[in-house]
Amino acid sequence: MYKKFSGFFGGIVRSILKVTKFKDYPEMYRKYDGFLGGFLTPSKKVDLYSKRLEELGYDPLPVCREPAESPLPQPDLAREYPLVLMTGVKLEMYAHSMMRNILGLYEQFPENLLEINPETAAGLGIGDGDVAGVESPRGRVECKAYVTDQIDPRVVCLYHGFAECNCNVLTDNGAIDPITGSTGLKSSLCKVEKV
Repeated sequence: MYKKFSGFFGGIVRSILKVTKFKDYPEMYRKYDGFLGGFLTPSKKVDLYSKRLEELGYDPLPVCREPAESPLPQPDLAREYPLVLMTGVKLEMYAHSMMRNILGLYEQFPENLLEINPETAAGLGIGDGDVAGVESPRGRVECKAYVTDQIDPRVVCLYHGFAECNCNVLTDNGAIDPITGSTGLKSSLCKVEKV
């Protein structure tokens, strides 16, 4: 489904835009012109060891931690919700929720789709285009399934910006990263069933 749309832009660009003449760039590139003399860190370099984070009581080195909601720290929850849900994936033809009212774009991608691996879909009795229910501990949405081998069998994916199938009702707003303030938009646990 998505591959069909990807060629849509390329076809328009190639058929409408014709390069007939290049304009000379009036100024040559000047290396580091206007550069502040380094990064906005005390050392002016990339700080892998952040003294500022250390002063604030955080780990000064980058650390990879398991998400708050995932099969490893919450095995009991993972038994009920065995799949990892990725949300926030943006489609190239839309800017967040804007341009959804442009008929040509809407006709190409009118609704949210649940990307699901063929192996996972078969185990749940879900075929391409079937309506599937996606449920997390926080809510439930329904949308058509898009069966694709481009996604891991342990993971499903919902796109960003569709009001009718809003993936935000499934995500956890409570588990917030203390440094960045971001939430786990790519790590919620869920279960899927054929509707």
